[in-house]
Amino acid sequence: MAKKKAAKKAVKKAPAKAASSGKKSASSPKATARTAKKAAPRTIKKVVKKKPVSDGRTEKPASRKAVTASNTAPVAALPASPTRKKGVRKATLTTGIRTKKPARKLGRSRIPVDAPLDVVFQNDMQAREAFVFLGVHTIRELEQFNPDDLVMRLTSPAKQTVGRIRKILAMNNRCLEGDESFALEFQERLSQSHLLAGR
Repeated sequence: MAKKKAAKKAVKKAPAKAASSGKKSASSPKATARTAKKAAPRTIKKVVKKKPVSDGRTEKPASRKAVTASNTAPVAALPASPTRKKGVRKATLTTGIRTKKPARKLGRSRIPVDAPLDVVFQNDMQAREAFVFLGVHTIRELEQFNPDDLVMRLTSPAKQTVGRIRKILAMNNRCLEGDESFALEFQERLSQSHLLAGR
């Protein structure tokens, strides 16, 4: 009998222990979590930047050669030679720029330099008179003048002659056609010069 009572007490104590162990097991996850938080050291979260979404194209990783080339310092470019130009061959530089075609020349003269003007211009009387007025006799002497100089030399005597005609007519109260204003001006200047001379 005593053995049966001991067995019953053992059975009764066992479920109570199991219940108490159940209570402890129910509260054990919280306890374990707290203990884990206390025990575990704080870890720093790493911030990872999100890569931008590509259009579906896969980017190839840069090669090592490109990386090394970018890391190295840029080499200074050599100064270009002053004579050498880009896109110009050496042949054109050595020979120089092509010049224009030479101007057309007169060719061999058909009359000698010392030919007399009277013989060359024997059919032109006015030219011969001009040569007499200028005092030239040969082609060599004539070629020393330029055309404008010849015009000035030949026309200046005519201008001077016309001027003398106008003045003589104005002194006698006469004038050429449409030249009355010059005659009046000349008379005024002449009278002023006489007054200054009389003083």
